[in-house]
Amino acid sequence: MAHAVGCQPVMNDLPDSLVASGPDRSSPRHHFFDEGTQYRVKIQRFSRVPPELTVQKIDFSPQVRRYQNAYYRGQSSCFPSRTRSAPEPGVPRSEESVERSQRRAKSNVRRSVLELAPNHFSTFTTRELGPDYLTPGDWSSIWAHFVRLVRAAGIDFEYVAVLERHPKNPLHLHLHVAWRGRANYNYLRRFWHIAIEAHHGRRVSKVLRGSDSPGNIQDRPVKASSGSYKQARKIAKYISKYITKDLISEFNKKRYWPSKGINVDTAQVFWLDAVSQAEAIREACEMFGQWDYQAASPAQKFFMPSDRVFWFAVDPDKTPPPPF
Repeated sequence: MAHAVGCQPVMNDLPDSLVASGPDRSSPRHHFFDEGTQYRVKIQRFSRVPPELTVQKIDFSPQVRRYQNAYYRGQSSCFPSRTRSAPEPGVPRSEESVERSQRRAKSNVRRSVLELAPNHFSTFTTRELGPDYLTPGDWSSIWAHFVRLVRAAGIDFEYVAVLERHPKNPLHLHLHVAWRGRANYNYLRRFWHIAIEAHHGRRVSKVLRGSDSPGNIQDRPVKASSGSYKQARKIAKYISKYITKDLISEFNKKRYWPSKGINVDTAQVFWLDAVSQAEAIREACEMFGQWDYQAASPAQKFFMPSDRVFWFAVDPDKTPPPPF
C-alpha cells in the first residue's frame, strides 16, 4: 500500500490475536434482558492516516419493552414494518431531518478527506456583481468542466469539494476544496477561468487578470507539515465546518463533491465486556494499546460530547500505533 510522505503507515488488517483468539466480539457480550446498557468500540481506519476509535453506549431498553409488549399481545414480531416515502415536492423538511442530513454530510466529508489525505486546501471563487448569481447547479456544472480540463492535461487531482455561502453576501457562493496532487497554480487558474467563461458562453484560452478575471484560486495555508496526517486532520476539520443547514434544507441535494475512487473502509465494531462507561473506555484503550497505566487514563487526547460517546484519533507521536 502506498503512503504519503510524512504519514505513518497504517495496516488495514487486524492481527490474528484480536480476531482469532479470545471471545467472539461481533455481537453483544451479554443478553439484553440481563444488561440493558452495553458498550462497543468502533475502529475507523484510513489508508494514509492513523485510525480513530469510538466507544459507544448502546441502550437496549426500548428493544426489551418491544419484546415484552409483543409477547403479552401475542404478536409475531415486536418491530412494526416501516416504509420510507419520498418527500413531497415543495414541502419543507423538518428541522430534525435537516439536522440528521447535516450530521451525516459532515461525517461523510470528514472521513472522505481523511481517506484522501490531501496536501492542499484551496478556495475557488468567482467574480459576480449580481443581481443574478451562480446557483449550486451552475457551480456543479462549472466544477465538472474544470475537473475534465485538469484530467485531460494529465494532472493528478483528487479532491473533496464543499460549497459555502459568502458570509457578507449569502447569494454569492464559493467552493472549498481539499485536494491531493501536484499542479502549477497558474495551470489550475487557467482551467478555472476557461470553465467559468464557458458556462457564460464565452471562450478563453489563458489566465485572465485584473478586472477581466472571472475568479480566482486561493491556497489556504495549514499549520502542519505538508503531507502529514496532522495536516490531513486539520483540513478535514476545517472543511467539514462548511456543511451548513441552510444549504442542505434549501436545495435538498448533496452540496459536496468527492472525486471518484475515494473509498472509506467500513468501520469495524467490537462489543465489550464492560457494563459501565469507565470500564468500557479502559477496556477499549487496553485492547488497542492506547491506555496509560501510569496515569490510569487514556494515552490519547479524547473527546466526550455526551455520556454516550467517547472518541479519539490515534496520535503515533504519543503512543505506538495500534496493531492493525
